Amino acid sequence: MVGVAEKTVLILEDAEEIARLYEKYCKKIGVNCEIVNDIPSAVLRMKSSNRQYSVIIVDLVLGDQNGIEFIQKAKEFGSEASIIVQTSQNSPGEIINVMKLGVVDYLIKPVSFAAFEKTIRNAIDLNTDKIAQIQFEKSSREVLRNKLEWLTYKESVRKSDEDSHLISTIRSLSTSLSQGSGIGAIVSLLDLLKLSQDESGKGKIVSNEVLEMLYSNQEIIRKQLDGLSSILTIAEEDNSEERTSTVALMQAFSEKVKSIETQLHKKKLKIRFSRFTVDEHVQINRKWIEMSFQELLLNAIKYSKPGTCIDIFFSLADGYFCFAVKNAVENDQALTDSKKGEVLVTRPFYRILPPVEEYTELEQYGLGLGLTAVDLVVNKHRGIFHIHNVTDHTTGEVEDCVMAKVFLPLDTTNATESRNAGLGFGTLSMACS
Repeated sequence: MVGVAEKTVLILEDAEEIARLYEKYCKKIGVNCEIVNDIPSAVLRMKSSNRQYSVIIVDLVLGDQNGIEFIQKAKEFGSEASIIVQTSQNSPGEIINVMKLGVVDYLIKPVSFAAFEKTIRNAIDLNTDKIAQIQFEKSSREVLRNKLEWLTYKESVRKSDEDSHLISTIRSLSTSLSQGSGIGAIVSLLDLLKLSQDESGKGKIVSNEVLEMLYSNQEIIRKQLDGLSSILTIAEEDNSEERTSTVALMQAFSEKVKSIETQLHKKKLKIRFSRFTVDEHVQINRKWIEMSFQELLLNAIKYSKPGTCIDIFFSLADGYFCFAVKNAVENDQALTDSKKGEVLVTRPFYRILPPVEEYTELEQYGLGLGLTAVDLVVNKHRGIFHIHNVTDHTTGEVEDCVMAKVFLPLDTTNATESRNAGLGFGTLSMACS
């Protein structure tokens, strides 16, 4: 449940006693409210107010006026507010007709405080999630436009950058090998072994504890080498694609989340999936795309601020199916080269932060190669991978976040006419509270 203190409810009610009752209810909940008693006043308020209303409560019968007229005007204004209607009619037919207007809920008069509070809080949640989804889709279109501009520029300077890129890769490899578990740790352990060994009649006696650490790091190195082999396989193999439903892919992502739930509990993290009901199709190598999602999810878990929520978004943007993972971080991270605008974290062996040791066993690609693998897979699918810093204003607290987005071209053969995307956040996994 998001904070309600910064949210505003517009109440369109011509009966003063009912309007004052709702005003009292709003104060009790802790949400701001404004009251108007006719449609012209409500329209004027929406046109002149600098604030965006989160919820609008509309009485269907306003003397000789009709609340439906105002609902239609609100839609014409492009209002993203969650609309709630109140009516004295409780017949199923009337309720169905009301819901067809695009409202999120209804209240049957007389309205108790419990019913009012539950409906208002749900409507505020839906509005917050809808705004987040709209901002995500707008951002996705900007990413596509900027990416095309960047690709044009990058091709013009490609030759001059080859030498500096090689030097940068070598430097990144050196850093990755010396940090955390693996080769760097084994070198240090061998130094320790030399200092702590004792002579015996048949050779040297060494610490059992040091040997155990050596064996442990040996396994980590073996896994890192396997990761290098896997990424070379992706680079060299032909992409074996199959036509896949976006709904089926989202369900597979949900299963990936369930498989690492214990890791979420360690940092008191929660997952929130955006609701997306369009059943389109993409031509993909499912194994590689599911692996890419898992890498993005693991990356988000490793570097998320404890006690926060990881958002997973889905949308359609200019012929692409887009999925994204957003996580709150302690501070903005230097994800790109400020001079060239190039994403740094997809470079082989590049690390912004030291490795997180407690997640080493879950990493399929060590040495800072996880996002490199994702970028490689997405390129194999003629798609776009983009990771950038964002500021989240959708909740009561403004947070620094990192957003990783994958764009996959839609397969338009035998395209369906199902293109009505639901907005808000669904319950494929745990919901944020």
